[in-house]
Amino acid sequence: MTRRPDTRTNAVNRRTMVGLGLAIPLAAPAAAATANGTAALRVDEAILRQHGAALDGHTDDLSVFQSFVDHASTATPDNSCPLILFDLPACTILFSGPLQTGRCNITVRGAGQDLTLFIMRTGGQGLLQHGTEQHPASGYLQLQDIGFHDGNPKGSGCTGISIHFAENAPQSAMTWQGVALRKWTQGARVVNCPRNWHCENVTVFGPDFALQSGAGFGIASAPRFAQGCFTYVFINVLVANYTWGWDYDIQSPLEGQRFYSCTCYNGWGMVRARVHATPDARDSLDESYRSVIWYFMECDWQGFGYALDLVHCRNIIVRGGFYIANRNTDHLPIPDARPRRRYMSFVGCGDILLDGVKFDVFAGSEPDLSLVYVDASSDHFRARDTNVLSYAPIHCAFEFADTDKPNPQRNTLSEIDTVWAAWSGGEKVRDNGGNQIAQTSARDLGGDMTAAGRISLQGSAKVTGRQMQIALPRRPGGQPWFSKPPVVMVQGQGGEAPVNLLDVTIERIIVKADSKVTNVMWTAVGE
Repeated sequence: MTRRPDTRTNAVNRRTMVGLGLAIPLAAPAAAATANGTAALRVDEAILRQHGAALDGHTDDLSVFQSFVDHASTATPDNSCPLILFDLPACTILFSGPLQTGRCNITVRGAGQDLTLFIMRTGGQGLLQHGTEQHPASGYLQLQDIGFHDGNPKGSGCTGISIHFAENAPQSAMTWQGVALRKWTQGARVVNCPRNWHCENVTVFGPDFALQSGAGFGIASAPRFAQGCFTYVFINVLVANYTWGWDYDIQSPLEGQRFYSCTCYNGWGMVRARVHATPDARDSLDESYRSVIWYFMECDWQGFGYALDLVHCRNIIVRGGFYIANRNTDHLPIPDARPRRRYMSFVGCGDILLDGVKFDVFAGSEPDLSLVYVDASSDHFRARDTNVLSYAPIHCAFEFADTDKPNPQRNTLSEIDTVWAAWSGGEKVRDNGGNQIAQTSARDLGGDMTAAGRISLQGSAKVTGRQMQIALPRRPGGQPWFSKPPVVMVQGQGGEAPVNLLDVTIERIIVKADSKVTNVMWTAVGE
């Protein structure tokens, strides 16, 4: 039976739209063709077939789709870019190259990410290009329930979806829901997305059993992009088989990156962010700028290292989640020639909270490995309720700054209430400056340290003379625990005569004991 074009209104025959700007024009007839025969606001299967699309996965349908984009003419009062909706059935669509959509507000909606598939013919250069550097896109991009596949199972060396926005792009620039990108050397490249990218239930898989040198998502903001880039939300996004899940190259302000229940099974990390942005002056980079709001909620990562590799970011929250590193049996070089593998690295960052994060270390992992590194230029780092399961000796769990460059600020990096569910050896907290909050190190001595940096230590010493000096314990690196003389209490054992406290410094106490006293018990409390 021949299928007739559906001319009922959008309100009657359509599912809920993803986009925000289509409601008014889509009240018009769905197939509103113009005199040239190819312009339409809503393009469905019937209209595509009328204009020659095969939708069989073997015939190149690119020119048919491109003709609708090129002739789109309906716009909203608030956005001069034409609008077009491709409403697609379960089918496979072959393209020889990318669909160029930069002139439009475009929505592509299918029947499911494994039911409606775009496949690129081997030798092509991607499937969708929404704007270029020379001609950036001013319209939004909405993708729903659709898959984009590289036709070469081993990857063609190109990017599946390429996006470059103009400064006047709409407030809700992108929404991706139920999208799959598979077998691409890079899943998507996004430049200058100005506002509100909502990405949910998306999968990005590189070619099977191969590590791609790029990222699942390459995200950039170009220098002197006055609009700035704000508010990207990723929910239940899975990235696998890439060097990085998300790779940020930031040269103009970018803020508000949120990850909820996202998963990465990659060569190296989940998120790498390099921020060298200019928030005010537009003619030079500002290395003091820190990109604000980076939230990672209940995420899951497995790779070789650097799950989070952040430079010049602040207001970072990592809440819950599970992080485990594969053994580097092939001795892959560590990114940026750093001295060792780490699970997380924060450089030049501020206001960092790790809350209830779980780290797991495989048995047989190499010993030159640490879990969390925070450099000397970072501040206000807090790790609380961390759970560590380490089945192999490692370099350390927490690595505060470097031996040759300790953090000059006291008590700005802290480790509190860590659960050492399994520990096979290594230094638990390596505080290279000997001036940070390392509660575990204090507790291992029988003392304690609060989140505010208040230290309490205790011990006993055998009396060796009526006047004697008792050395206070030192930190694992040899530095004194206290920054100023603590409050000390002493008590004798073996006799009723009192023990007199003569002097207190940050390194020792001097007491005078009666000859009948055999041991001196002491407590020291301070900062």
